[in-house]
Amino acid sequence: MEEGTGRLKLRSHRIRIEAVKGPDAGRSAELPGLSVSIGSGGDCDFVLTDPTVSRLHLYLRIEKDALRVSDAGSRNGTCIDGTQVRDAYARPDSLITLGGTTLRLRMLADVVELPISSREAFGQLLGRSIAMRRVFSLLERAAPTDVTVLLEGETGTGKEWAAIGLHQESPRAEGPFVVFDCSAVAPSLIESALFGQMRGAFTGATVERPGVFEEAHGGTLFLDEVGELPLELQPKLLRALESREVRRLGGSGSRRVDVRVIAATNRSLLQDVDRGRFREDLYYRLAVITVRMPPLRERLEDIPLLVRHFEKGRTPLPGSVVDAFCEQSWPGNVRELRNAVERAHALGPPEPAEPGARAGPAPGALGVDLSEPLLSGRQRVAEAYEREYIERALKETGGNVSRAAALAGVGRKFMQQAMKRHGLRGGGED
Repeated sequence: MEEGTGRLKLRSHRIRIEAVKGPDAGRSAELPGLSVSIGSGGDCDFVLTDPTVSRLHLYLRIEKDALRVSDAGSRNGTCIDGTQVRDAYARPDSLITLGGTTLRLRMLADVVELPISSREAFGQLLGRSIAMRRVFSLLERAAPTDVTVLLEGETGTGKEWAAIGLHQESPRAEGPFVVFDCSAVAPSLIESALFGQMRGAFTGATVERPGVFEEAHGGTLFLDEVGELPLELQPKLLRALESREVRRLGGSGSRRVDVRVIAATNRSLLQDVDRGRFREDLYYRLAVITVRMPPLRERLEDIPLLVRHFEKGRTPLPGSVVDAFCEQSWPGNVRELRNAVERAHALGPPEPAEPGARAGPAPGALGVDLSEPLLSGRQRVAEAYEREYIERALKETGGNVSRAAALAGVGRKFMQQAMKRHGLRGGGED
């Protein structure tokens, strides 16, 4: 990372992608940057015409001097050198199979410089990692504009905080910020909630009421979990986005609205387009700028900063506890980490597990114990599952860590850290 003129610059290798089999055989591209998306969707960095390839099939990411391949929830999976993976590292000149297409990957020796943010915060979002600084750079450039932004990411990655930050750093900051959760309203009531209703529009509509588009006039409308919007209502949302006009349910005239729309989803909308659950035209209308919020497992170096922030001036947790946090996978992301910090301050730091000890569910079902906090129990069960999975993967591969990682669809480094955490060892050639 180098200091530029008011901005930081990140030096990164280029990725060469060559199609060696399939409808696009012979095509190649050399792409800059840390992350490359591949699929049949028009907004992917490397677009394939193979109909068996999902619209967003996989991501390639450069991590130090390695290429990481992450399946994006594709219909038929991703293979590295013949082994199906969900998230794993590829060797130089690896062959990647997706659908009926085979790609050859290379990380080139030449480097490019990419601008990243010098900030460690954007609104309430915090992070010093490269992954978060790249997010901050995108958000900084999007904030002053009125374009629609689609925030993608797992639950707990901070999508709503990103939307609030975009609003606060926009010219609309003095206007309203209205949140509408598409997953929290009954399908029969979503239309009136979005666009408003006239008295008598339907049974129970006893008063005239504006919808969230009108409430957000002059400000920002945040459509959370937009992928949950029923298919039959999606054309009406598309019309509202294109015309900036809404018609109340039961009304006869349209009303102009001046709103900036930010949408969020914890699913891949492109995959939903593939499966007929989301309209393609609405997707492209929402995804003028797409920002992918990274899961916590891709920014573990931010955990110490986040822990100290969540402590809010209380006595800091011991460094050993923070180090232990840095070795966990955090399926609930930043939200789960915040809860873990709160729990550690309320109940004391968790007892360290003995190497090789099984921290699993009690006999019978999942060992549910209502005297135990839900998130603590979930973590206990997840750890037990992870340990048994790794034990079996190592047994299946004769203790070969690399092959066990490929079998599990994770990176070798992740496998090594998990083995250390559970007191497991490999025993075969690696």
